[in-house]
Amino acid sequence: MKLRKCFAGVVIALGVGVGPAQAALIDLGFALDRSGSVGGTNWSTVVNGLANALSLIPTSGTNQYRIAVSSFASTATLDLAPTIVTSGNLVSLQDIIRGLTYTGGGTNISTATTALTTAYTGLGFGDLSLLNISTDGSSSGPAALDLRNSLVTAGWDSISAEAIGSFNLTYLEALVSPNPGVTTSDPNALPNPLQQGFVLTVNSFAGYEGALAAKVRRVVDDTGGGTVPEPTSLALLGLGMFGLAAMRRRRDEGMLQTAA
Repeated sequence: MKLRKCFAGVVIALGVGVGPAQAALIDLGFALDRSGSVGGTNWSTVVNGLANALSLIPTSGTNQYRIAVSSFASTATLDLAPTIVTSGNLVSLQDIIRGLTYTGGGTNISTATTALTTAYTGLGFGDLSLLNISTDGSSSGPAALDLRNSLVTAGWDSISAEAIGSFNLTYLEALVSPNPGVTTSDPNALPNPLQQGFVLTVNSFAGYEGALAAKVRRVVDDTGGGTVPEPTSLALLGLGMFGLAAMRRRRDEGMLQTAA
């Protein structure tokens, strides 16, 4: 993982002071469940909810937000390749998402996360990368810990999920990152996704759009809302590097515990 990417996350997480704005590229990957348990009507709610949530992503300011979408059942498709959201292409991106086709089938989250990871790796991950998973079922495929470790190693800084209706909470809690994560049903009480992964539980698809909108707003706030701050002094630089070292130690210790 690039030092700049790690340091940007540390600076934001610590909330240190800001100096001149530094342009940052924020990658947002969305994995959407279109398995048989979702159904066509609920699928329309999902894609319309995501399309509407895109309007919350800044299209001006210092930061750029690059999004990609993959939908999954037993297998996955890359429905929207990584694209920077601008005022000029926002409507067309929303139209693409609203037009995604429902298929039904099994539930394998890893197929979508693989598609998104491959797409971003091919371009080079941005300064910060956040993966969002929406599902109403129990996933087949790799164990949650194995999948999480592979995604973190690949370059994802954050993994969070919206769990709708009936879902495997144990699996999702193990999948989110940074871990241990938190589970909440309150979209107004989401943690900083760069500091703690989370599962946002939603009773039904009717509440999905509001939950996702709250998630996107939180992500934008916690990635700078248009700017990534730079340290204003060597003292702040030292504080940021100390935080980076602590993050690396925690990740290494977590890997060792998992391997044991």
